[in-house]
Amino acid sequence: MRSDSLSLGVVSGLLAPVIGFFLYAVMYVTAIRPHLDLSYFINDLFIGTREYKAPVLSLSLLANLALFFWFDRKEMPLAMRGVIMSTFLYGFIIVLLVYVL
Repeated sequence: MRSDSLSLGVVSGLLAPVIGFFLYAVMYVTAIRPHLDLSYFINDLFIGTREYKAPVLSLSLLANLALFFWFDRKEMPLAMRGVIMSTFLYGFIIVLLVYVL
């Protein structure tokens, strides 16, 4: 992959929220609710509860914001567009979770 490509932005924009999700999960089980473990957060709270899926995914998208500005700092406009495309994809999934599923 070239250093400035749309596919780099899309792939990293799809992976960054996953990393953001796990960072939020670790923060939740260590600082907010220290008596819980990570498997409870993922299986029971996120997967098992419908009302928390969209807000947790929305918080995970903050990782794309940091990624977008990092690509901006590196002057990689095509990668920035890829991050925006993947953010819109996640946004579409969040809208589906809120209104349809």
